[in-house]
Amino acid sequence: MELLALVLNCGMSSDDLASTLEKLREQSKSIGSHKKRSALWDCYTKMASKANNLADGTFCFFKYSTDTSKDDTEGDVEVVELTKRQKGMVNGGGVELMGPRFKPPEDPSSKTVAYAWMEGAAQTAWDDLMHGEPCIYITSESVWVGTRHKRALCKATGSPLKTVKDVEKLVAELKPDAPLRSVSFHGNEPPAVNAYNTFLAGSFKLDGPLPTTIGSVNTTSTNEMYDYFTQRKNVSNIDEANKLISQMLADVGKGLTPLICASSTKEASVAYKSALMKKIYLHESMKKFIAKAKEDGQVEVCVIKGEDESKMGAFAQYGKLVFEMFYRCDLTTMGA
Repeated sequence: MELLALVLNCGMSSDDLASTLEKLREQSKSIGSHKKRSALWDCYTKMASKANNLADGTFCFFKYSTDTSKDDTEGDVEVVELTKRQKGMVNGGGVELMGPRFKPPEDPSSKTVAYAWMEGAAQTAWDDLMHGEPCIYITSESVWVGTRHKRALCKATGSPLKTVKDVEKLVAELKPDAPLRSVSFHGNEPPAVNAYNTFLAGSFKLDGPLPTTIGSVNTTSTNEMYDYFTQRKNVSNIDEANKLISQMLADVGKGLTPLICASSTKEASVAYKSALMKKIYLHESMKKFIAKAKEDGQVEVCVIKGEDESKMGAFAQYGKLVFEMFYRCDLTTMGA
């Protein structure tokens, strides 16, 4: 089943929400593809029906999923109510949501809103809102923690940042909960500054180049900033994967029992099933393993993206897979 549409209701009454969904249904008439048009018509009709049965002021997601491999475009709607924590975050709790935003058609001055994403954007939005890794970005006026679709203001920068030392001093002061805030839907999880997640956003004129641990991108678009963050994360993951491979080769040269293994999907499978695997770096093309490992949540999974092997170094040469175990072990003795 594929998530075709996602709607987040932020406090609309049942009638207002149904009217908003009916308006979205009417707008779907302009979609060129008959299959997509039919699917979205079915989607918003079923969502509006569900909305009529909701209590006024409910905060919830509507998820419409369908099997796109079949000619029958009818799908199912799932209603997922926000938890008390999630509702508090988006309802005056300081977390700002970003996305296609809609007001009740009959009451455009209403403070209640709904957000809607369609097709590929729906799954991206769901993954981001529920599990997106936050970045830390610094504009000319403020420090923010955010993902693609949500963010929280942490502090004002105070005086203008004019020198590299000004920036380094500010970044050194950024600590979890002081002032970095959590935007996680699952608990208080404020980020800590690391090698790739912190950067300047917008136009800055400094007196020299920034250290590699602090990035800079000339935009304040949340989508473009998050794209930049994911690029920095990918480069960092490649660097860390290649460090593991270098350590593995050094261990081999010393005749040590492996702590790190690369290339072999069979070894990876054995280590994973035996609960020996601590952390794995692997290419995005290995979708089945990624999905399984993330579902279980017992291994730290770092996915490396991209097709340009010239930028991947040894990682590309060793099968685009390298993992670290909890302790040294010869996996060939375990069937690998």
